Amino acid sequence: MTEMVVRGSSTNGVSFCSNSGMASRSNASASPASNKSCNNSTSSEQGTARPTTGAGRGNDVGEVWSSSAELTHTLPKLPIPDLECSIDKYLGLIKPVVGHQQFAKTKLIADEFCKASGQGPQLQDYLLKRQQDTDNWANDWWLHDMYLNIKLPLLINSNPVTVFPYQASTSRRQQVRFTAKLVCGMLDFKRYLDTETLPVERCKSKEKGQPLCMEQHYRLFTSYRQPGRERDIQKTDLGVVGGTDFLVVACCGQFYRLDVRLSGEYIKEADLCLQLSRILDMADTRDQSPEVGLLTSQARHVWAEHRERLLEDPTNRGSLHTLENCLFLICLDKPTVPTCGSSKDDLGSDLTARTHHIIHGQGVVYNTGNRWMDKTIQLIVSEDGTCGVNMEHSVAEGIALWQLIEHSLTFMSKQQIPDVHIEADNMAPPAILGWNLSSQSLADIRTARDSVDRCVDDLDLSVFKFDSYGRDFIKNQNPSPDAFIQLALQLTYYKIHGALTFTYESASIRRFRQGRVDVIRANSQAALTWVKAMLGQTDSMEDEKLQLFKEAAQWQQDYTLDTVQGYGIDLHILGLREAAGDLGTPTPELFKDLSYKEFNTFRLSTSQVPTLSGYWMGYGAVVPDGYGCCYNPQPNHIIFSVASFFACEDTSSDMYANSLESSLLQMAELCTYRPDNLVLHHRQT
Repeated sequence: MTEMVVRGSSTNGVSFCSNSGMASRSNASASPASNKSCNNSTSSEQGTARPTTGAGRGNDVGEVWSSSAELTHTLPKLPIPDLECSIDKYLGLIKPVVGHQQFAKTKLIADEFCKASGQGPQLQDYLLKRQQDTDNWANDWWLHDMYLNIKLPLLINSNPVTVFPYQASTSRRQQVRFTAKLVCGMLDFKRYLDTETLPVERCKSKEKGQPLCMEQHYRLFTSYRQPGRERDIQKTDLGVVGGTDFLVVACCGQFYRLDVRLSGEYIKEADLCLQLSRILDMADTRDQSPEVGLLTSQARHVWAEHRERLLEDPTNRGSLHTLENCLFLICLDKPTVPTCGSSKDDLGSDLTARTHHIIHGQGVVYNTGNRWMDKTIQLIVSEDGTCGVNMEHSVAEGIALWQLIEHSLTFMSKQQIPDVHIEADNMAPPAILGWNLSSQSLADIRTARDSVDRCVDDLDLSVFKFDSYGRDFIKNQNPSPDAFIQLALQLTYYKIHGALTFTYESASIRRFRQGRVDVIRANSQAALTWVKAMLGQTDSMEDEKLQLFKEAAQWQQDYTLDTVQGYGIDLHILGLREAAGDLGTPTPELFKDLSYKEFNTFRLSTSQVPTLSGYWMGYGAVVPDGYGCCYNPQPNHIIFSVASFFACEDTSSDMYANSLESSLLQMAELCTYRPDNLVLHHRQT
């Protein structure tokens, strides 16, 4: 995520990675920098705080905020960009991708939309009024569009994962001890939330020191995504941050309630070890039962129907209530299946197999049934040392989860587990969650087993460490590491597919009240010109290629800076579309145009995860013929996770990964050619 940060309640909804597109939204050469003068024209707030009063407020979708969210109401509201500036940027991003005839048609439609007699000004006025009346004019629309309206399964399509450093576990005892230490680190982080003492993050670069919205952190342990036939519901209660005091542990496809607070305090590591060991023993002595968790991996409307059937029985209602209200899930898994050609001895370096494991559990016969996909945090620890988190993404961006992970890993490295179980005699044993399954529910689970395995088998994943250079080398070339890598992704895509494509990268807008993300685009005219030069499609010398690279990198940095400062175009264009719906006016031609559909079809869905520890993120592609590409730039290497689908004959994750390595080496060679008169004027981001 980029803070630059990079990549998708009551009645809210989106899709971080969903196969219908993560978003499917030119004086065509307009540069973000050239539009900066427009940034002061239509925002009613211009970055000034408008504090409100009263704790425990609810917002217009029924969420309840705790008093710890007071900071949020002192932050500036998200601005609304100038209409013509956003449309110019839109055209500038359309032109390098669509055909000439299609672009000409789109430009005529856009010009008509922006006229005083067109629909654009009326919709813009509606947005300005909405900005005055709400804390965040875009949030509900974005949440529905990106997540809660999406019907695709959360498995692979939506939930991103974080894969931790390998633990080389050789026994259940090691599995239990590691899990206990990590859970205690997570509960230690929760103490900051319970006491409302979590330090406020601040911008570290542009507008250094400005506080950032912290609401996402307070959602991590208090939220749940409930399936709906028409739209999912995000259940969040920030008014009782410390109210829940139990976890749910998944083991062998069954679920166990585990209380973690005793006499007002979270239990100690040794006692947690004991309780986890008890669960493993209980699971060993039970006959295999149907894996109800598989139902959560179905399409959202299908799972909603299955859930309604389960709720007809009081035992099932109680189990669902426990699962939906626990702090988080612990998944004690069977060993990881190595990739073809690898062995269990290679698991530490088998990044792809471990990522598969955390994304989907590697199939029903392995660990896929040991999940509850609706829960915000699923901590997964396998018997042989694979570990990570599977995250329901509508609740928060990765940055909140990464801070929890960094805190927990640091905490556990400093702790020693005593050998004695101080409170063991006072602790109730874990309780298995019961189910009374009708013949129809049993049939639902059988159907889920087949469909889940088809999804698992279709995921084409390649995770690798590029170790020829890393972040430090890139910084020495002047472009930001993120801009550099985004251009590498564009070059790679063009090599394989012969064209640029619409590209998604999430940008944090947490400097604003209830800010989540807007979209950084990378498919610029400057990028296209440079890519063609690199591939010999224009008669360019090395110094010309380098100059074009610097111009493309500058464009990327400028666009990123505009976006994190609240002047991206994706939220604005989404808002204009939704405003038409609110006003009951006919859908503008701009949103019926083929270019708009293509604009929101992200065949490259990307995300930067610059972590301190050696972990990485992964997720599926967001369209059937696309790629999901996540990258973690470290000082001397870069970890990439590339995903696509085997069902698409035009994509291949291995092919993309191999070509990406080649692109990065090409770019390094180009950057070593450095005439003195070529300078990138690097803007602070």
